[in-house]
Amino acid sequence: MMIKHLSRCLLLPLVLVSQFALASESIDKQVKVDEGLNLNIKVLRGDVTIQSWDKQEVSIQGTLDELSEGFIVEHQGNELTLEDKMPRQFNGKNKEGSLLTFKVPRSLNLTVSGLSADYKVTQVQGGISINSISGSVHLDSLDKQVYIKTVSGDINATALKGEISLQTVSGDIIDKQSKGEVSYKLVSGELTADSLAKDVTIEQVSGDTNIKLASLNSLAVRTISGEVELTAESISDKATLSSVSGDLELTLNGGTDARFKINGGPGGRINNQLTSDKPSKEKYSPTSYLKFSLGDAHANIDISTISGEITLKKH
Repeated sequence: MMIKHLSRCLLLPLVLVSQFALASESIDKQVKVDEGLNLNIKVLRGDVTIQSWDKQEVSIQGTLDELSEGFIVEHQGNELTLEDKMPRQFNGKNKEGSLLTFKVPRSLNLTVSGLSADYKVTQVQGGISINSISGSVHLDSLDKQVYIKTVSGDINATALKGEISLQTVSGDIIDKQSKGEVSYKLVSGELTADSLAKDVTIEQVSGDTNIKLASLNSLAVRTISGEVELTAESISDKATLSSVSGDLELTLNGGTDARFKINGGPGGRINNQLTSDKPSKEKYSPTSYLKFSLGDAHANIDISTISGEITLKKH
């Protein structure tokens, strides 16, 4: 009995030491790569930083997830896959996850996938795709093609340029100083943006949007049960905004050159503070209309709602 008790006492410290060693397992690897790299990174939980440098190689430094089954490096041609391999099923908090920094060539195609991992990606050029479930994504100075999709994770972006798509279900999106063509998609999250993009698309369900835009070529907005407050310096081509049970507020420069066509729809309301023009309604019709032009009327602006309020303002 004494021997059995002693063996258990000895076994427990060994188990604790083993777990501690696993939790603190570190990695420091470098992989030389060719130009035109397609890099795939998969880290399910923890904190991950991806940043560029002026070397034609990939560096991986940090500590692995305490449940990691090993770090996978698969390199064939211009394809490189890096993964902190996890068990098929696991429980635990994000703080128990990986803590990794990847340094990558400035120009590459990057594909990232995560579960609850928080990703920070900076100063990368190329095709960039990030898919996450509940982890947050921080982006800074990315260029060319950027596709970000989360379920409940927040997206925080600064100085993106090119073709940009930011999507989330219940997370929030903050976008600053983006340029090029930008698409935002949200279900119940909030969008806050101050963008220099020329072409902007917003699709939203039951969330709120507050966005400031510069000089636009085109604008497309669709919202259901949400509220959109939008300010634009000018629109040169076309803008289409629609809502169902949601409010639309559009603030424009007084020097805007555009032709306006506003449809209040059944149960809707038009509030025009941009000009002195008043909406009209046909007898026995539940729908109000408003048409007017500003300046040379180069752009076409169409706005419609069902059971919502449309407000036009001047700044």
